[in-house]
Amino acid sequence: TTKIMTAYLVLRLAQSRPDILNETITFSHRADETRGSTAGVRAGESLSAKELLYGLMLPSGNDASVALAEHFGDRFERNRGNQPDNAYQRFIAQMNRQAKQLGMQDTRFANPHGLTAEGHHTTASDLLRLAHQAMQLPRFRIYVSTRQHGCKLTNQAGQQRNVIWKNTNRLLATEGY
Repeated sequence: TTKIMTAYLVLRLAQSRPDILNETITFSHRADETRGSTAGVRAGESLSAKELLYGLMLPSGNDASVALAEHFGDRFERNRGNQPDNAYQRFIAQMNRQAKQLGMQDTRFANPHGLTAEGHHTTASDLLRLAHQAMQLPRFRIYVSTRQHGCKLTNQAGQQRNVIWKNTNRLLATEGY
């Protein structure tokens, strides 16, 4: 659910400005060090947002979610009150604002990846609301229906390496999914 919201926010931004998907995202140490499922991008390596969305959705890359939040968070309004105000936190705040706008009454996001965190929760009903809205975006449908995708990552020295991401959704092989 959390990664769906992360992708949804980026793809909603791209509806009005499709060129943002061509922006280069350089991985931070924070993104690289995010535990759990990974897109396998290392600190200092870069790729386009369009490519990184595959790294988010196919292998369920926690690292990709952090990189996307850091890159796009400044495009959302400042946090109110005593909350930290940086791109990463702005992105999470926007996730929560968007959840409310979608009527996700029992959802609260504490991070862009879904790893266990205090106060981070959702329900099956809210997942359905979000998934329905996300599936209205043609680009989202392309990402989640892709079985495998490869791209080139470029490090700070200009060297490139290839990565291949495979979709973890085993239902894709089943007719109707």
